[in-house]
Amino acid sequence: MKPVCMVIGAGAGIGGHVGKRFAMEGYHAVLCRRSDEEGLNRLVADIVDVGGSASGYLLNVAEADSIESRVAAVEAEIGPIEVVAYN
Repeated sequence: MKPVCMVIGAGAGIGGHVGKRFAMEGYHAVLCRRSDEEGLNRLVADIVDVGGSASGYLLNVAEADSIESRVAAVEAEIGPIEVVAYN
């Protein structure tokens, strides 16, 4: 099982690059952003295409319990989160 890094705010800039970097260092990158599902899927595909491991989720942190629910789901389905970056 790979260690898990969760990036909240994984857009096309800093957040996406943080996720890519962790994925290239052997982590499974869990990438979360509020909108642009197509861009999120492209970011995940870019990581997977170069041998990394990643998954992506749309996440609106303004919704009650959205972060807590996503963390619980990730830890149940993928593994314990070792690193979180809130961008």
